[in-house]
Amino acid sequence: MNDTILQVPYGTRDVLPGEAAARRQMEDKICSLFARWGYDEVATPTFEYLDTFAGSGQADEGAFKFFDRKGSILMLRTDMTTPIARMVSTRMRKDNGVKRLSYRAQLFRYEEAQAGRQCEFTQCGIEMMGTSGAAADAEVIALAVNTLLEAGLKSFNITLGQMEFINGLIEAAALSDEQAREIKRCLIKRNAAGLEETVEAARIPEQLANIFKELLFLHGGMELLEDMQNRVLSRRCWNALENLREIYELAKAYDVAQYLSFDLGLTRSLDYYTGMLFEGYAAGMGYSLIGGGRYDNMMQRFGKPCPATGFALGIDRIALTLQRQGTLYMETQEPVLVAYAEGKTAEGIRLACRLRKEGRYVRLADYAMTEEEASLAVKENHCGAYQYVKE
Repeated sequence: MNDTILQVPYGTRDVLPGEAAARRQMEDKICSLFARWGYDEVATPTFEYLDTFAGSGQADEGAFKFFDRKGSILMLRTDMTTPIARMVSTRMRKDNGVKRLSYRAQLFRYEEAQAGRQCEFTQCGIEMMGTSGAAADAEVIALAVNTLLEAGLKSFNITLGQMEFINGLIEAAALSDEQAREIKRCLIKRNAAGLEETVEAARIPEQLANIFKELLFLHGGMELLEDMQNRVLSRRCWNALENLREIYELAKAYDVAQYLSFDLGLTRSLDYYTGMLFEGYAAGMGYSLIGGGRYDNMMQRFGKPCPATGFALGIDRIALTLQRQGTLYMETQEPVLVAYAEGKTAEGIRLACRLRKEGRYVRLADYAMTEEEASLAVKENHCGAYQYVKE
């Protein structure tokens, strides 16, 4: 007898009955919501050529890479935005209209495994390609809020930022490319000490330097935007704040403004996002559940310049959050066990088939038994009731 317990690879996990069904039902509800908002579902290969991701800076960020039989380097996808951008610029190249696309997909990225962070994970998300402006971004944010609600969350907050605000500060300070990258690294890591040190080393004028040092603490509502518009001297910064104001006003029409706040130091990558960006958090959870923003430069890499905006939702993180809140469950009927007496196997099968056609969830006993045994087998088979075929 072999007593070896086989383990799953690092950063992966099994999803057992009950949770798997609840997760799938949640995904189905989310994808149905996307469809009601006019987003068409697409799918791309699980792995792509390394070159597809190389320009986005993701090819070396924890990617799982391997060779095919021809010697080409492939990698498991680490996000869906890049493959969809590749697909739109090639397979949908002649379509010049606004494209609203959605997906659900398994993604792979080497991470230090911890709660809410695995090497294999599931995302649902949307991309809106071919349109710019506050109206498109407001639609994406409103759909993000509705997606969290559809998933079953009740208490959460979406924080909005603007990369043009940060880039405007960097431009006004005349920082070098390396200094700008270091500022953004500090913002991504929420490293206040490192940010202050970098700002002081750059010899930025005092008024501007104070704003840089405050970036990680610039959280609030509309009053924050008004205050900062009075403080900044850069037209680029002022326009970025005005864009956030426009998005917020449109969010009121969608009746989602109560879920929004501003974080003017929010940065999610060094050079991926070009305008509005956001993250969503639930109370008491130390990781983002949803994130996205505007990325107008992505499509240029594939030869078809196109403004774009979108978001991705972490299904694993949502499920973990709901589990901790005790609200992850599947909305369905309990199965009924169909049991049968000796010699009544065919009758039991026919009864099970009839009940299934009626829409019932049915588990058929795998051997003949007495009715007393059937009543005891209900719990063992995780059913809510039984029907018995007698002699």
